[in-house]
Amino acid sequence: MKIKDLWRLAAKYVISYRRRYLFLFCALSLGFCVISVVISLKNGMAEAIYYSARNHYSGDIIIAGFEKEAKSDNHIYAETIPLINEKIEEAGIKPYKSIMRTMQNQDSFIHYNGSAAPIKYLVGIDWDAERDYFESMDFVEGEASSDFDDNTIIISAPVALWLGAHPGDIVLLETETNYGQKNTAFFTIGGVIDDSSMFGYFKVFAPRKTINRIINFAPDDCSTIGLFFNNTKDIESNREKLQNLLSGVIPLRPLVYDREGFEREQDWKWSGVMFFLLTVSVYVSEVTQILQALNILSYFLYVMMLLIIMISAGVTYRLILHERIKEIGVMRAIGFYENDIRRILVFESFILATVSLAAGFCLALLINWIVSYLTFSWIPGFGIFLKNGRLLALYAPAATAINIASIYAILFIAVYAPAFRSSRCPLPEMLSGGFKE
Repeated sequence: MKIKDLWRLAAKYVISYRRRYLFLFCALSLGFCVISVVISLKNGMAEAIYYSARNHYSGDIIIAGFEKEAKSDNHIYAETIPLINEKIEEAGIKPYKSIMRTMQNQDSFIHYNGSAAPIKYLVGIDWDAERDYFESMDFVEGEASSDFDDNTIIISAPVALWLGAHPGDIVLLETETNYGQKNTAFFTIGGVIDDSSMFGYFKVFAPRKTINRIINFAPDDCSTIGLFFNNTKDIESNREKLQNLLSGVIPLRPLVYDREGFEREQDWKWSGVMFFLLTVSVYVSEVTQILQALNILSYFLYVMMLLIIMISAGVTYRLILHERIKEIGVMRAIGFYENDIRRILVFESFILATVSLAAGFCLALLINWIVSYLTFSWIPGFGIFLKNGRLLALYAPAATAINIASIYAILFIAVYAPAFRSSRCPLPEMLSGGFKE
């Protein structure tokens, strides 16, 4: 019998026995919905962490210089930068963007109208080089503008709230120089950004060369060089290539893969500037461990849902085949081959699975949409998992395809064995209804 005729008969039987299939339809739909929601939210949380940290630490691969003798320990001298850029070009790793930042991690304050707000992250950037980054930010006051100059500063919402300051106000920035002295400079607020992640609190951006002048860096010095890549899967291989090329050119510590290893390498004694090639995962390794725990939980839930689906399918099909044994016997009597009968029964399950998966995915979309409008501000530190203050789902095509294939595979395993036994039952027993599955 032709395959298309078997599919047509299977579809007809699914419609005829839709009430009997209702329980299995619900089990498949809810099971796939739970799997999709858990995995998509986990993927969304992982992406939110990565891209938030990527923007904060200035790239997928970060070349950082450390000078222990100086107060501002993050330092790359201008004369070293051309050597680094030459090796980046030689490595052929081709980042789509390269930026330089000056990161001031010492005590800094912004003074305005008699109040002083502490600054956790003082970041010196180049407006033109990072215009796309600022245009993607959520400005609660002001906006990314081409008019930003060497005396413009961007502050985060907590700083603005603390000071009661707004765009256009002139504030005084106080920080320490590379040698430990206090220094100050006046800035005009160009905008207020709202970043609910852990990297966005008490953070300000100012022109790199202006920050360099305040902390006694040379105009073209920086703290880090950040490389951004379109394909994040090749980050580690690109880092290894660059490490090999730079190792004979600049003082370079071995590659590290987590914050513990990074801190251990920093404990070594050296003079001058020592360089590290870092990735985002090194900085956020503690948070990555939380995600790994979520992975274990999601895998456990995933296996449990597949087992529930398999058991539900097995029980449902045994009951259905027991009721339909006379019908299957009639099909055998009028000339259907055993293999054709098995195919029809398996095709029925696949049709039901397709409808169920579509319904489950739509339900998952609805649940994730509702979750995206819930607030999680009451959970301390949870903002790192949010994107623009919302918990968003990420549907990875590969993961979704694996989930769908797993459902079909589990259903086939659950259905084929009873279908095989039923189709091979002696014909007299089938017609009399005496066969027991």
